[in-house]
Amino acid sequence: MEEKKEQTLENKKSTLANQIYQELKDSITKKGYSPGEKLNIKELARKYNVSDTPVKQALQRLADEKMVINIPNKGMSVRALTPHELNDIFDMRLMMDTFFTKDIISTLNYNDSLRQQLVDSLEAQKAFVQACESSLHPESYFSMDMEFHTLFLTASGNQKAVDVFINLQPFTYASGTYLNQPHTRDCECVNEHEEILKAAFAGDLDGLNRAVKTHIENSRRALQLIFKVNQMVSH
Repeated sequence: MEEKKEQTLENKKSTLANQIYQELKDSITKKGYSPGEKLNIKELARKYNVSDTPVKQALQRLADEKMVINIPNKGMSVRALTPHELNDIFDMRLMMDTFFTKDIISTLNYNDSLRQQLVDSLEAQKAFVQACESSLHPESYFSMDMEFHTLFLTASGNQKAVDVFINLQPFTYASGTYLNQPHTRDCECVNEHEEILKAAFAGDLDGLNRAVKTHIENSRRALQLIFKVNQMVSH
């Protein structure tokens, strides 16, 4: 009986932590908290009328996702993305995606399941940007974009590369930069994804490298511009 009570209490804490995590995540991405702003555990516990534990659990999840940072003796604060870090992220993307293009073509030549998953992912993106103003639902499009690129890198057969990509991307989203990407750029991304798949399925190595570079460089320019304008407006 006692064990059941403890289990119920743990489940309740976990549910509270999930709710607080989602609310804080939404607030950070929508600029409810500024980059660099401190997140005080005691204040948040009072705000949500809970103990410190679910707040700490929520903040730890956000730290794992690179949305907040924990500085020794200073506590948690909202992570601030710098122009250099944004550039570094795209350098890493370019390096990984172009390094593995030969292996990706090889895999997609025989792995029908992965080919179909990529086709389905692309079709879902097309339907989404045609059906609505995607910039009003950035989290949904971001999730689709993540799925496409994760599947693409999965074809490399290198799990570490996939892990690096997954760890890099939420950082860009968390900064709020991705939230401001216009619908027109989302549509361009879908077209660029289609060009990537066409070249990969055709076994065109040079064409695939060009398509990947074009997509990453266009995304780099678009997000760098958004970041710069955001910085100018916030000062």
